[in-house]
Amino acid sequence: MDDYLNNLVQMRDKIQRERKRFDNRIRAIQQGRDEPSEGELEIYEIYFNRFKSIEEEIDCFVKDHVKDIPIYPFIVSVKGIGPLLAAQIISQIDITKADTVSSLWKYAGYGVTDGKADRPRKGQKLTYNKHLKTIFYKVGVQFLRNDSPYRLYYDKAKEYYQANRTDWTAGHIHNASLRKMIKLFISHLWHVWRELEGLPTRLLYVQEKLGHDHIITPKELGWIDKAGSSK
Repeated sequence: MDDYLNNLVQMRDKIQRERKRFDNRIRAIQQGRDEPSEGELEIYEIYFNRFKSIEEEIDCFVKDHVKDIPIYPFIVSVKGIGPLLAAQIISQIDITKADTVSSLWKYAGYGVTDGKADRPRKGQKLTYNKHLKTIFYKVGVQFLRNDSPYRLYYDKAKEYYQANRTDWTAGHIHNASLRKMIKLFISHLWHVWRELEGLPTRLLYVQEKLGHDHIITPKELGWIDKAGSSK
């Protein structure tokens, strides 16, 4: 994990939250949902602009630093992932500690325990990185919005669940399909990153245990190869 990048990303998140708070207050006043005292709106606008300016400055530092991290060009080669989202992903992962793709799934909150998806349980400590799970959720949303090649696997999963899980709600089907697509991306991220760092990799579970002949490769979904081409 890159500590400097992680600190920058955390700072950006904090500044962004404050900027959004002022933005929400301004909107509430402008839309007549809040009655401001004299000078209140002007103060909110001043601090909104200050936090916006700081956020933009940190964005520049993040983009300048992350571009020198070897995995960065591979991640941003994937349609739907920009520099800042890539930086958030990189800032949360120490790929040397993820010996298997399942360990990265587990760390990111996309693992399975006793046949059930990992999720917060009352009275129990989280077993995964909540922030990283949110970041990967954002990745999934961007894939859908930008019609990423990964979208095909969301659509396939959704079609399957609609036909075979008739008791599921539309929301349940959407979340399960999104999860499947995100796990595919994480498996590609793990494999590309581990290979890039010269670390051992293994075949994916479906190929290793179930003997599937065709595994969806990162290159098929737009990732560049080591020569810098996705073709």
